[in-house]
Amino acid sequence: MTTSGFRTIITGASSGIGLATAQKLAKSGHRLTLVDRDAAILEAASKTIDCSDMLLAVGDVTDAARVEEIVAESVARFGGVDGLVTSAGIVRTGTALEVDVETFRAHLDVNVTGSWLYAQAVARHMIKQQSGSIVMIGSVYGAAGAPARAAYCASKGAVHNLVQALAVEWGPLGIRVNAVAPTGVRTPMVQALIDSGSFNTEGVKARTPLGRLAEADEVADGCAFLLSDASRMITGDILRVDGGWLANGYIQSK
Repeated sequence: MTTSGFRTIITGASSGIGLATAQKLAKSGHRLTLVDRDAAILEAASKTIDCSDMLLAVGDVTDAARVEEIVAESVARFGGVDGLVTSAGIVRTGTALEVDVETFRAHLDVNVTGSWLYAQAVARHMIKQQSGSIVMIGSVYGAAGAPARAAYCASKGAVHNLVQALAVEWGPLGIRVNAVAPTGVRTPMVQALIDSGSFNTEGVKARTPLGRLAEADEVADGCAFLLSDASRMITGDILRVDGGWLANGYIQSK
């Protein structure tokens, strides 16, 4: 998969899928711009990434002005932008009758609007070179419902549809837009849900034909593929990295 020298921006790069993707892309020769809200955590995470040319940028993905500044900084540093992975995201559980409007809006702001702002900002530069690949992190819950996750499901469903809309509009301009839709992934965010009792690990395993949760580097593999020339005829796709979770219509009972 030819990606050496790619100039790639990753949001939510300090942990989980974002960090795993940064580590993987660095090994393939990507020049990286890593984005996160916390400067200290981002700096610590960067020390685990073996990248010869890397820019660290602190900012909130919902801050439109800061998004534009970071993309401009990245383009000035590397001379352009070839790839984007929007990994920044949140999930907070709560029944649909209990979830407050602030929580619901926060999911849309971070998971959807944050992805949109970065996609729009990089696309303005990708259009000039008539090439580029954008990968958003979706979820199996973007295609299926789940209890106590109305806000999260709504946001990830919107991400999936946003991907397809942008793929249709930007394809003629040389820009590909896809998503990776993982099942539960062993990340700090999911571990927090497990610890709080809000994630049924055994239930997910029982429904999953491969019988386990995903690892962050397995989702990163999907991102790396969709960024690369190996996927040059793929756009508007929602790549499932779910061990067969969505394919399984038979729910095992315990």
